[in-house]
Amino acid sequence: MGGDCLTVGKAWRVYERWQSDPRVRFQQEMAEVNNLFRRATAGFDRQAAPKSLGDCYLLAFSQACGATLVTLDASLSKLAARNDSRVVLLP
Repeated sequence: MGGDCLTVGKAWRVYERWQSDPRVRFQQEMAEVNNLFRRATAGFDRQAAPKSLGDCYLLAFSQACGATLVTLDASLSKLAARNDSRVVLLP
């Protein structure tokens, strides 16, 4: 993301704004996240894939919550679509 990356301090301020926004809901991890996470990572069994692990966790969490995953990441969007998840890819 180059120059668009935030410092940790600025990122915390964005997070704090999200917390005060009534359109944003924070959700606790649900029990079924583990099974959904394992299913999402199945295609990466033979790879060292740290980015894919993060993507798979976000996917599993959104599935467990019945949420729509909103992302700027085209590869995460494709992974979600392959896993029959609701996803919105922002331009």
